[in-house]
Amino acid sequence: MLLWIVLLNAALCVAGGNVTRDVCKEQICSCNEVEGDLHIDCEKRSFTTLQHLTGPSSQFYHLLLHGNSLSRLFPNEFANFYNAVSLHLENNGLHDIVPGAFLGLQLVKRLHINNNKIRSFRKSTFLGLDDLEYLQADFNLLRDIDPAVFRDLNKLEVLILNDNLISALPANVFQHVPVTHLDLRGNRIKTLPYEGVLEQIPGIAEVLLEDNPWDCNCDLLSLKEWLENIPHSALMGRVLCEAPTRLQGGDLNETAETDLCPSQGGGGGGGGDASLAAPPTQDETPVAPGGPGPRPTQSKASGGGGGGPPTAGHGPRSRSKSRENWQLKTKPTSGTGGRADGDQQLPPNSTLCPQPCSCKLIGSRKGLGVNCEGKKIESVSQLRPKPLTAHELNMRDNNLHAVKRNQLLGYASLSLLDLGGNNIKAIDNGTFQNLTELRWLYVDKNYLDTLTAEMFAGLQNLEYLSMEYNDIQLIVAGAFSPMPSLRVLFLNNNLLKSLPADAFLGVSLSKISLHNNYFTHLPVAGVLEQLGSVVQIDLHGNPWDCSCDIVPLKRWSERLGADVIVSDLRCESPEAFWKRDFRRVRSDLMCPELYGKTSPASPSGNSSVPGDSGARSNSYLEPSRVSISVLVPGLLLVFVTSAFTVVGMLVFILRNRRRSKRRDGNSSASEINSLQTVCDSSYWHSGSYHADAHRGFDCSVHLSAGNDA
Repeated sequence: MLLWIVLLNAALCVAGGNVTRDVCKEQICSCNEVEGDLHIDCEKRSFTTLQHLTGPSSQFYHLLLHGNSLSRLFPNEFANFYNAVSLHLENNGLHDIVPGAFLGLQLVKRLHINNNKIRSFRKSTFLGLDDLEYLQADFNLLRDIDPAVFRDLNKLEVLILNDNLISALPANVFQHVPVTHLDLRGNRIKTLPYEGVLEQIPGIAEVLLEDNPWDCNCDLLSLKEWLENIPHSALMGRVLCEAPTRLQGGDLNETAETDLCPSQGGGGGGGGDASLAAPPTQDETPVAPGGPGPRPTQSKASGGGGGGPPTAGHGPRSRSKSRENWQLKTKPTSGTGGRADGDQQLPPNSTLCPQPCSCKLIGSRKGLGVNCEGKKIESVSQLRPKPLTAHELNMRDNNLHAVKRNQLLGYASLSLLDLGGNNIKAIDNGTFQNLTELRWLYVDKNYLDTLTAEMFAGLQNLEYLSMEYNDIQLIVAGAFSPMPSLRVLFLNNNLLKSLPADAFLGVSLSKISLHNNYFTHLPVAGVLEQLGSVVQIDLHGNPWDCSCDIVPLKRWSERLGADVIVSDLRCESPEAFWKRDFRRVRSDLMCPELYGKTSPASPSGNSSVPGDSGARSNSYLEPSRVSISVLVPGLLLVFVTSAFTVVGMLVFILRNRRRSKRRDGNSSASEINSLQTVCDSSYWHSGSYHADAHRGFDCSVHLSAGNDA
């Protein structure tokens, strides 16, 4: 009651000051009835604050504010919108929510703050949202979560936190919170304890844990047991081990407890050491337990993420990379990755399995996984019988030269397709047209040179695309637009020198790899600025030209979070900055003409210009600053020139007065003689015959005029 009185007084004060404007009555926003509900659409109105606006007071409504400039929310920001039942704040560049910002929104049941730049949830971030049931905060830069942030949200059921930078959940974060749906995909979580976390969500109906670097050691035993006890339909996707090496790619649900924690089985300290082993580099090829033999490791800790070691003699694929801090996650194809413990091997003569492949019933839903890796197959059409019910199809390391449009007809159930490590030079337009359920596609280590939108038509649900280690030189504008759900993209180790405008239009990528190409710079306008949802990007290994063209990229990189750009960005040219990270080189040294300097100063260590940050401006073209050493001589020159001009005018005036006094005393003959003398002198002292001919012509005119007089 007290809160309502405070809000009412605030509203009256504002109204008394005559400063609030009704967004519907004054048509500031579009207000329409949709199936009986009022929707106030304020999309892309360039709002930076809402404290001088108000919503209808006589009915409930959904408030849509996505695409504005609400980068920071202050206390009582929404005090005049107390009848809102849902609030959309997507794509505002929102980075800070001051506690108390949502006071007055007691009726809001759904809050959407996804696709922003929020780094932390503080204790009172959601103060005032007493009826909140649905919170969507995916695709932010969220790293720190206060243990008490959700404590007063005792109606919160759906919590979406995927594609952030969360490495751990604090103890008791779900205390008194009735969460039934939890999405933690695409974070940095290595372990998830039962005590203090999982035990507090007993009513879970759906949980998503994919794309995290799970460390499959003794600490994960409690998570494994918890997953085995929740309903089978609750776990969406797989929990795949990132470490140790011997379990990498294995499904946690199908990994034996003795493998997770050998020390419990009497293995002593050796088990502990093994569990701490780092993922292999691209140069390592571990044998998956129960798999068909060695396979190039697909580790997100290996610089390339989705691909293994390069194929011999395959151009740029011959470059091996050491382990790097790259957090993109891959999915293992069927028949590999150490899932032999739980998969059900089909008999060799099964009518479901094509020859010479092997097949398994995989996952909790027992879908068909077809493994045709390394079988020297030359065409997908060779698969007999055709595995039309397959959920996963692994065609890696065969001899495919092209993928024709009709070869994948009927494979409507595929969720994963691996065509990597072949000799594919062409994929027909519309080849994937009917693969509407496909989520993971690997076409790495082939010979494709061009990407077009028609090539990817039909992949509207694709989330993961690996195109690394090809010969890609051209990406046509809008090539990725048929894949609006795409989140992870590998384009590293290709021959790219540029990206087209609108390269990522319509795609909300969270992770992208562009390393080891041939970029000298990348445009921000129309290209990088479209990566508004990116949480990780790898740009290393390109020959960056650290001159004026690189300044927008430097400014853009400075606006990102500290961990968004993976690895270093080293200059290839000019020589003065060779092998230096251009983020640590001052902009005025790389581009002196933009700062009013005639020549670049000697580059120094890690110097930086105070305030030289892209956050201040959207353009690197700043007004030139004129040095005092240039200004003073310039002013002195103007003064001297003016003085000489004045003196010259005075001399000219005095001479004219003297000539006028002598004019009456001089005869015409003397004038002619004088002119003749001048002409003769001009002729004999001239250095060019042709020039004197002109002078002679002018003198003759004056002489004849004098004689006539």
